[in-house]
Amino acid sequence: MKRKRLAELVREEAETLEEAPTREEKPGEAPPAQASPPGERPLPPYLTYVRKECRLRPDQLDALTALARKLNRERKGKGERITENTLIRWAVDMLLERYRVPREASEKAEELG
Repeated sequence: MKRKRLAELVREEAETLEEAPTREEKPGEAPPAQASPPGERPLPPYLTYVRKECRLRPDQLDALTALARKLNRERKGKGERITENTLIRWAVDMLLERYRVPREASEKAEELG
């Protein structure tokens, strides 16, 4: 039997995710791993995210790596592992939240005025 490559396995997992019904999530909240029948492993959280590439400067990547390592040491194995991608998703959530709130406030002011 021919062994599958990692890319093929990930593609198959992503296709099964697309077929599954979705639920609405709060910003900054990772979707829960899909419930699986007994005997099967749950789907890893990273397969529930949409892939988007981003180019970083070397100093940014070094700082992200150092911060992820520091936070992982401080958490002492409790909870999910923190990666550079986790920190990037967190930063995007903060950026979107910061610019979402003023826009909503100005829209409310226009409605009242």
